[in-house]
Amino acid sequence: MTLAEFENIESYYRKPGKTILDRTIFGGDGFDMWVGRFYVGLWGWICMAAVLAALSAVLLSAHGNGDFRSWQSGDYDLLRGAVNTPPRQYGLGVAPFYQGGAWQLTVIFATIAFSTWALREVDICRKLEMGYHIPVMFATAISAWASVQIVRPFLMGCWCEGMDLGFTAHLTWTSNYGWRFFNWYMNPWHDLALTGFFLGAMFLMMHGSAILGTFNTDKNPKVEMLREDNFWRDYVGYSIGEYGIHRLLYYWGIFTLINCDFMDITAGPFVKDYIALWQWHWPWIHNLPWLQ
Repeated sequence: MTLAEFENIESYYRKPGKTILDRTIFGGDGFDMWVGRFYVGLWGWICMAAVLAALSAVLLSAHGNGDFRSWQSGDYDLLRGAVNTPPRQYGLGVAPFYQGGAWQLTVIFATIAFSTWALREVDICRKLEMGYHIPVMFATAISAWASVQIVRPFLMGCWCEGMDLGFTAHLTWTSNYGWRFFNWYMNPWHDLALTGFFLGAMFLMMHGSAILGTFNTDKNPKVEMLREDNFWRDYVGYSIGEYGIHRLLYYWGIFTLINCDFMDITAGPFVKDYIALWQWHWPWIHNLPWLQ
């Protein structure tokens, strides 16, 4: 493709219109604009404002000197610094800024930023006349965040059940959260989610390596470049197809993230002991005739 052809295609897709706001009762989108090659739009402006607000809450909490210091290390160590959840005494109420209010504001603005970024992706998909696969996948990832920070604390009746924000704080929260319900590794949705992540990474590695590995390095023009599906069909015996692998990874990713949602929501509101959850099958297994 020549530079002139590329510029014609780019100018075609950069035309105003086709946004979510453009199809509403307003009849137009005054925020439909680009900054260089970066599309902004209404949702982009809201996203940037929400990101700045969330960062402001985090930085202001670093100066907290209340009873529940948000930035615990005191030396501004990014690995140990944390924005912690409110104490249990505040329940689902609004906490003072330096006693969990910073965490509440950060979660609110971060959720707004994630959501508006997804809506901005929808506008881009509409302009490029493509499917909504990317924003749908991203929305599924947002649901994992919301299940940890909003849905589960609400079901538990206290914002203190949310996840602390920070490097070390996050790891500590995960460890305590797991053993609190008797072995996090026996959470079936946790196992399915991890299986999905690892297998998805393997599928992506196999897909990418096959594409890079099937290019013919021979300079002979008569030798055609091998296609990925031919490679798997010849050397493995089966190929899902060049387009099929993308569909598989798309639905596999949604499956994995949905399991993350169940993993987060079940611990506490529905399951108190994951060891006991697995013990339902022991009585009838031990009574099987061939085990007597």
